[in-house]
Amino acid sequence: MGSFRVEGDSTMIPKVTVLTSVFNGAPFLDAAIESIHGQTFVDFEYLLVDDASTDETPAILAAWASRDPRIIVIRNACNMGLTRSLNKGIRMARGQWIARQDADDISLPERLERQVGYLALQPTVGLLGTGAWLMDERGMLDPQPRSGPLDHAMICWHLLFFNPFFHSSVMFLRDLAYTYDETLRFGQDFELWGRLLTRTCGANLVEPLVCLRRHASRVSAVYYQQQQEIALGIVHQRCRGVLPDDAWSDQEMQMVRTMAVSAWPVQGETLRATLLLLKIFQRFERQGRFESQQLDRLRNQLMERLWRSVLGFGSMREKWILFGAMGRYLGGLGMLRSLKGLMKRTFL
Repeated sequence: MGSFRVEGDSTMIPKVTVLTSVFNGAPFLDAAIESIHGQTFVDFEYLLVDDASTDETPAILAAWASRDPRIIVIRNACNMGLTRSLNKGIRMARGQWIARQDADDISLPERLERQVGYLALQPTVGLLGTGAWLMDERGMLDPQPRSGPLDHAMICWHLLFFNPFFHSSVMFLRDLAYTYDETLRFGQDFELWGRLLTRTCGANLVEPLVCLRRHASRVSAVYYQQQQEIALGIVHQRCRGVLPDDAWSDQEMQMVRTMAVSAWPVQGETLRATLLLLKIFQRFERQGRFESQQLDRLRNQLMERLWRSVLGFGSMREKWILFGAMGRYLGGLGMLRSLKGLMKRTFL
């Protein structure tokens, strides 16, 4: 698992660089740093970028740096914002892998060890997340953990519409040499994963290895509307890349986004949205960069989802139009086999 790097010894290159940017994060910072300090995997450096904090953050960082030579504090002379601060850390990182953690979140003790172990066995994967627990300000956990899509094809499909990774769980290959888009105030990670996954494969461990703190002052709560607007713009751009000749409204795209990650029909679902979703998937699978087994699982899930839409439509005309589109996509024998399996799973 490696050893502690001796203070002042720059010859030992760490396996992992853990990266955190913090601005006035004193209330939760000790717990966040403690969770990295206590990892079972010890071959890491921990870069903490202090974005010109004015609270007790500098004192907390100084105390930790004096205790552990792997902890390296970088203080910005003026407030640069999260995106530029993270990029500053990426450029200074020495580890083969960069692991992200926000200053109010916690990594479970075996997080780094589990991720490095998985990546050693999966050399095609250059972007790896994990499942997560949600917790409140006091550290109380939700009853059930959350997990994202697990394999590369499913991750890339979800990435068209939503972020398939918990940011504080992600570990990615430094040699991919990508940084966050500094024109974006929010959604930096959502945009970055799209670029990374054009050059490498992604995966998620189902095991929850991080705890994500939900509190009133978190960025996703204070700037929720702005985040959603930026995310929708990224979704539009990605879907135009798949269907460059089609046009849709924000409302239609929101509907397609919701449908793409829902196993059951959603309120207000329209025939146009279901047909658009099917068309996007057809173009998506033609990219030819996914393992056939993964793509088969994804296709089966989508067909089962659209079959439920067929059953849910009140109009026979809508039922037959969507059913016909599915049939043309699958082909005659393929449609019969799929229909047999769909009916069995629906009614039994």
